[in-house]
Amino acid sequence: MTIRRDELLTALGRLAGAPRTLLYDLTEEQAPERASPATPFVRGSEAWWRFVERRRVLDDGEGLNLVVSLRGLRTDERLLAINWGTAFSNAFLLIEPADPWLDLTTAEGLKQFETQSGAKNATDLVNAAYAEWNYWVRDEKGDLESRSAVLNVRDDTSLAEAMMERLPQAFPEASFLSALMLLHLKEIELFTGGREVMRAIVPFLTRLGLPVVYDAKHVVNGVRQLVNAGFAWVQDPEDNWRTYKGPSEPIPAEISDERFGRMVR
Repeated sequence: MTIRRDELLTALGRLAGAPRTLLYDLTEEQAPERASPATPFVRGSEAWWRFVERRRVLDDGEGLNLVVSLRGLRTDERLLAINWGTAFSNAFLLIEPADPWLDLTTAEGLKQFETQSGAKNATDLVNAAYAEWNYWVRDEKGDLESRSAVLNVRDDTSLAEAMMERLPQAFPEASFLSALMLLHLKEIELFTGGREVMRAIVPFLTRLGLPVVYDAKHVVNGVRQLVNAGFAWVQDPEDNWRTYKGPSEPIPAEISDERFGRMVR
């Protein structure tokens, strides 16, 4: 049988298993281009600008988004798909086929992989094709460094579920504390000026290369540890603006994360 493109896209959406999913279905010829990574100007096809419009709908910081590409992307194109023109770039998670040379955007590529994989239907085909997660961290100089990880997609596992299993391995809780410490030392203005503790989550959503926020409590706990260690202070509007700064005035253990998140700097 010949698997149709619409069947492929339906099967991919089903494999993704999350409502906040965006398919990157541009062919090589439709891919965006720019003169150098330093320039903000991008030359794109109509298909690219349609993708940008679809991406804008999810660019609200309200949750993590899966961007599932139908082919392996070059390094610069990955950054354009995730980081160019987005407000919450670190909330977009890029997933590509496990084989970086696989291209399911064309009828020829789809047919070739159907034959190669022996897939009987579109579901079998996408299960055989996916998945690799491509993401970024910051190196010692603060520059972006690209990394990749295989997602363990079993017959009963969606890409979203596999991603939630993999994220804590890439970004353990300690990585949030380390990132918060550096941000606090270099950009303390992000956390002061009457901002609620919960606002500390914003850089982790907007800056590619910081740990991906799969659980907001890791950020809140990180700020709590900074306060308890005496590196930061907070005031509690629910207790007559009482000030906490450890180690002499740590946050009482009985204060919930929700209440602590409402405290201000």
